Amino acid sequence: MRIYKGRKMLRLNKKFGFLILVGLGLCASLAYANKTSGLYPIVKYREMPAPIQELFSKNEPDLGDVGSCATAFDSLSDDDKMVFTCSLYIKILAEGERRGIKRCEEMKQVKGIKTACRIISK
Repeated sequence: MRIYKGRKMLRLNKKFGFLILVGLGLCASLAYANKTSGLYPIVKYREMPAPIQELFSKNEPDLGDVGSCATAFDSLSDDDKMVFTCSLYIKILAEGERRGIKRCEEMKQVKGIKTACRIISK
């Protein structure tokens, strides 16, 4: 086994360090783009019913960097089979998601909705 010293080892360390930085940058950009912690299931904006899309669009400017909205729906057209809630002015992303999901679950039980609550991702 041969140990590389000097310039060869230095080049390998620089390349390895660069690859780590690129990987971390990609992970960070994906997490920011999704704006979710990954702890809860998500639903994409374009997959939601039109009434929920409108509500989300109205509330999105108030979300800030860590606010979250949650939704559940059994029907794409019946307003009685949809719930929507947001957690605004929260300091920690995971806390905003937890509160949104909790409130969504409570609202879902009242309306008798069967699908799971999910965090909305743009």
